[in-house]
Formats: sequence, C-alpha cells, structure tokens
Amino acid sequence: MKVFATLFFLIFTLPVFAAENFCDSGKPHPIDLWAEKANEKTGGISVNVRKVQSEEYSRWDKELNQTYSSLFAKLNDADKNRLKEAQRAWLKYRDAEIEWYWSKAMFGDEGTSAPIIVAGIGIDMLRKRVCDLMQYKKRADDAY
Repeated sequence: MKVFATLFFLIFTLPVFAAENFCDSGKPHPIDLWAEKANEKTGGISVNVRKVQSEEYSRWDKELNQTYSSLFAKLNDADKNRLKEAQRAWLKYRDAEIEWYWSKAMFGDEGTSAPIIVAGIGIDMLRKRVCDLMQYKKRADDAY
C-alpha cells in the first residue's frame, strides 16, 4: 500500500512539476498547462481523470507526429531511413514497456487505479519522446 501511495502521489504531482519546464526550455508546454487546468477540475474522480488523460495522450500523440514530420522533412534520405528505424524501435519499446506495466508484478493488480497509473506512464513516455525529437530537430537545423 505504501508503494501504491507513493506512485499515486508521483502520478498526480509530476505533471505539475513538468508544466513548469518542458524540455529544458524554461517554460511550460501548452499541453502541460492544459492538462494541469483540466486535472484541477476532475475532483480526483477516476473516470474524470481518465478522460483528461485520454485527451492529454491524444494531444501529445499529435505533437509527436508533427514534431517527427518536421524533423523528417529536414533530413537527407539516409538520415530519414535512420530516423524511421529509430522511431519504429521506439514504438516497439513503448508498447512493450506499457505491456510490462500492466503485469501483475507492476500495476496489474492495483484495481481501478491501474489504468490511471499506466496511462500516466504512457503520457510521460510520449512527452519525453517529443522532447527528444525537438532536440534532434535543433541539431538537424544546424547540420543542414
């Protein structure tokens, strides 16, 4: 129970800290600001939290696709192939990692909080990947 309480605290407080500084930019990302405000309105009710997480995930997924496309457009053919392979590998990793978090050893037995915990992890993974791709884009801007 102590582990669960700690994880639950982290899931709900990390987005607040994340909203303060996205990708070392010194400012929050608009999606983080939106999620912070939306989460304040959930009242901590699981179904409401899940709705916010679903929308937040969709927003980060859209941001990831836009960032990927922007980076991809900058690259030469050889680097485009490398990026495609890296992204495919990351997607496989993400899916396997999320599947692991659903296991009994991790959060599979946490009842109604399991979807909230696992969704929060998935959102954090997407958010980090967007940051990585943005940093790659900055390097590509300098390289080409």
